[in-house]
Amino acid sequence: MHVSFGPELISALVREFNANRLPARIYKIETGDVWAAFRIAGRSEWLMFSWHTQHYGLGIVDEETVSGLKKMKAPKSSFGEALKRNFLNGTFLSAEQLNADRLFLFRSERIVGAGFSVANILLFEGMERNSNLLILDENHVILDAAKHIHPDVNRYRTVLPGNSYTAPPPLGGKPWEEHSAIDSPVDVQNLAGIGKPLAKAIAQDWEIAPPAFWKQAIGKLLRGSPDSMELHFQKIGAYLTLFPVLFTGSEALNGNIERRCGEATAGGIQSLYRVKGLSSVKKALEKEIRSRRRHIDGLAKQIALADRAEEFKKYGDLLLSSSGTAVASDQYEAEDWETGRKILIPLDSRFSLAANAAVYFKKYKKGKVDVQALQRKIASIDDGIAELNEQMDALDSIDDPRLLAATAQDILEWIAPRKSREVKKKKKKEDLPPHIRISCEGDEIFVGLNARGNRYVTFKAASPGDLWFHVHEAPGAHVILKVPGEKYEVPEESILMAASLAAWFSKLRHSAKVQVDYTKKKNVRSIPGSAIAHVTYTQPETVQVRPDLWKEYPEARRSIHLAADR
Repeated sequence: MHVSFGPELISALVREFNANRLPARIYKIETGDVWAAFRIAGRSEWLMFSWHTQHYGLGIVDEETVSGLKKMKAPKSSFGEALKRNFLNGTFLSAEQLNADRLFLFRSERIVGAGFSVANILLFEGMERNSNLLILDENHVILDAAKHIHPDVNRYRTVLPGNSYTAPPPLGGKPWEEHSAIDSPVDVQNLAGIGKPLAKAIAQDWEIAPPAFWKQAIGKLLRGSPDSMELHFQKIGAYLTLFPVLFTGSEALNGNIERRCGEATAGGIQSLYRVKGLSSVKKALEKEIRSRRRHIDGLAKQIALADRAEEFKKYGDLLLSSSGTAVASDQYEAEDWETGRKILIPLDSRFSLAANAAVYFKKYKKGKVDVQALQRKIASIDDGIAELNEQMDALDSIDDPRLLAATAQDILEWIAPRKSREVKKKKKKEDLPPHIRISCEGDEIFVGLNARGNRYVTFKAASPGDLWFHVHEAPGAHVILKVPGEKYEVPEESILMAASLAAWFSKLRHSAKVQVDYTKKKNVRSIPGSAIAHVTYTQPETVQVRPDLWKEYPEARRSIHLAADR
């Protein structure tokens, strides 16, 4: 679900940036199709903007988030090069809010030569479908913008390089002043700088405090004073805001507001890319499944022909023996020489008896097949279809955008391998199938992320004495817990850790407790003729575990992040 915000949040963010983060030098810029991020020197953090129609916003994100967005391979825009030309190695000096609206302005300076500097402005417009990021010179002339707006599209303003900047239509309402009268909710609704959802929340809770309190609280929100009041970051439905009181039905949001806004912004873009990525893989999987089902239909027709093979041969023989007889009908009556009975043979009236006989002999030849072999083939294809369906469940269990992108790409290459002429140049080192290698509390654990990854961790990475884990009777990852030696007693804590990973990377991850089977790897066998990762196992033990138990181990979380970077 996307989030929104009002001008009061921009006002608070401007104060926070000016007080805690600016001035700040910019020494790296990364961009995507609907986002841009500026690495701030001296800090392991990025200032991120998104101008997507639904997932718009700005805030502070970490290195891991930007790295994840880059690895999701979204298309880049030419606007990114303009950002680098105008801001890379420059400095953000200060921040401002324009027109008490959702317009966030950063003033910057960049040294271009001996003693010469260029002043530019980076302006973010948080306006739902009209959200934008613009580059202006010091005279507010547009140098470039993420979205160009032509006069035939918008008669109010034009957003094109070379034009003077015109702000969006101003919001109605009176500007806040210390002497502004706040005697009723209507007075709040008539204030500029207060979003409608916030004004509505104030109206709903108006009776809990006198008007003097609301006036003082609004002063704190819009001007930052009095210091005695504290602003509470909260979410009202999907609306992010701050206020000195928590409103009825709101959700309190702890932590730094710049970072929380950044998390909301980046999270929206990640979910957008996730949906797009999963959609492309799903379409490819559905296409492959349809192809395999057509194959099954063809095999089923062959089996049906096999059941009537001798009947078709008899029809052909009878028609051939009567080929001199004229016929202009869609059936022919002949005498079965074995039983002496009359039988009606369906015909294609366009052809002669001899030609119809040839058709029946062709069906006879097609029907002379090994029915049991065809049935085994159908069972094998059905098993493969089930495995393809499991791949979507496997992707749904992966949260890290980098691991998701790598696993999705592996699935696409698996079901639609590149032609040999396209890969004449062999890689120096073949990429391993998608999996995670986790080191935690002295344990080494392998987790398969898709069918190929499962097969790799079970039959390549594991030794006979290692422990193999899988959720009970549900699709999920193969998990291997390495065991140092036969006499080593595996701690219960290690078993629970590996079991929780098997539960987390499965279709049952949202359950409170999950039943996980485990056994020695030597008891796990691949099923001949079955899908590549379908196995059978013996001598299992069972444990009930919370799927999110592994998250209680910071070392395990770090290992997964490191795996995503590799």
